[in-house]
Formats: sequence, C-alpha cells, structure tokens
Amino acid sequence: MANPTFDPTSVSAWTNENTDAIAEAILNTDDLAHVAVVTGESAGSRAINVFNGDYADDARSCDFATTNDFTFSQVDVTIEDRQIKQKLCITDARAYWLAARMNASAHTEDFPFADALAEYLLNGVKKNISDFIGAELRTQVTTANGAELQGGTPAALIVGNALEQLNDLYDALDERSKMRDDVKIWLSPAAYRTAVRAIVAQNGAGFFHYNVEDGQGKILLPGTNVELVKSSGFVGEDTIICGPSAYAVFVTGLMDDMDKVSMFYDQGEDIIKMAAYYRRGLGVYSVDQWSTNGL
Repeated sequence: MANPTFDPTSVSAWTNENTDAIAEAILNTDDLAHVAVVTGESAGSRAINVFNGDYADDARSCDFATTNDFTFSQVDVTIEDRQIKQKLCITDARAYWLAARMNASAHTEDFPFADALAEYLLNGVKKNISDFIGAELRTQVTTANGAELQGGTPAALIVGNALEQLNDLYDALDERSKMRDDVKIWLSPAAYRTAVRAIVAQNGAGFFHYNVEDGQGKILLPGTNVELVKSSGFVGEDTIICGPSAYAVFVTGLMDDMDKVSMFYDQGEDIIKMAAYYRRGLGVYSVDQWSTNGL
C-alpha cells in the first residue's frame, strides 16, 4: 500500500511556500564562509566596490580638513545566469522518495515527498556553487599577472614535504597580506588531507593550531593564523593558493524572483519538472597580494 504522503501535486505547493529556498541554499554553502559575498546584482559585467580606505592621521585641529577620504577600489566580475533543469518520470520520482525516507536526514519515515525532491535539487545547486568558487578562484589567481610565486622548489604535497611547501607559499605572500587576519590557503581535498597528516606526524606537538569550535574542526598552518581550506574546485589539481578571503568576492542575485526553485507535476505527461535558476560570479581583488605554488 502506498504511503499517503506520496503526492506528486504537492511539489507545486512547496514551490509557492518556499520562495526563499534558493537563497538559503546558496548562502548556506560552506565555501561562502571563506569569501566575501555581494548580493542583489544582475547578470553581466560589473565593477564591484571594495573598501580601500586610508587611515593616515595628523595633528588635531579645530577645522575639518580631512587627511584622507572614505574611498573604494573596484574588482571586475562577470555574473552569469545559470540553471539546472530536470524531469522525473513519476515512477522514478517515487523510487527516489522511498529511498530518501531511509536516509538519516529524513528523520522520520514520513518524509514529505516534495521536501525530498527539493533537497535533491538544492544540494545540486550548492555543489555547483562550491565547484565554481574554487575553480574560478584558482583560475583567476594563477592566470592573472602579479601573484607571487612560491619560493624553494614547488612540488605536489606529500606528508614529508607538506609543511615546508605550505610555509614557503605563506612566506611568498605579500607583506601587506601577512598583516591581515583573514588569510587562507586553498587546496584540493586530497592535498588538505595530506597537510593534516603532516601536522599530525609532528608527534602531536603544538596542537594550538587545531581549534575545535561547535563541533567543527579548523586547521591552521602551525605558527600562523592561516586557515587551510579544502575546495572541490581544486579536485585533481596540485595548485595551491594563498590570500585574504575578503579579496575573493562572490557575487549573486537573490533579491528578486529571477533566482528561484520551481517544481510542478505535469499530469498529461505524468512527469515532474524541476528547475533551479541562479546567478553567480567571482572576482579576485589585488592579485599581487596573493601567492601560488605555480603548479
């Protein structure tokens, strides 16, 4: 006997009730914790303002002759309209829903049908955003003129050389960036795991750099305040980059109905049609204040 919560028509109601679903999915993507985020932009080429103030001071006086101005620099970003469109035969949709009810994330056996399909689609959006951020960041830093090249002999990470390689990468960083508290190192999940093993291989000494907060482990390069960030956009690459996270600017829309999730049941064809629409772009500010291993 079919579970009464299997209701293909419920997907339309879900769409009408969850108008902010795409925004929640994108803004809760893990990679956005490591970049600056700008919303409310339309597709096309944009010059995004980045604060670039001067804090010079001078002797106090009674007038208001300013020593410096509140100014901005700009980073050029190309923002694209993107989409995911899929259709599911009703029997395939039901089979997926039955399997989803058994997952730990379902919490109960009575996992609503529309929720199961929406979770599937929104997870795809989050994956695409993660892949894009990492790949675009890697490409822009390594292909633009000006990024500092790591000293020594850059090589793919192994446990025996990982800490030396990462320290050489950090040492190559522009001195202005070293003064910041938001510097991060981006690398592939495989290289990240190698780096963690290299840290553990130091006989557990100096584990001040391993900070666990609210159940989330944050790995820092020993002797620095630089966080290691694994990114799906670096999968299969030996490239590693280092720079201020505020200088990687992710741009999206999310302020109008051009970005949305849509699901409906086509009774005539007996299929469910699903679509996610969103905008995304990324720009890197002051590439000369970044470093790369050049691989």
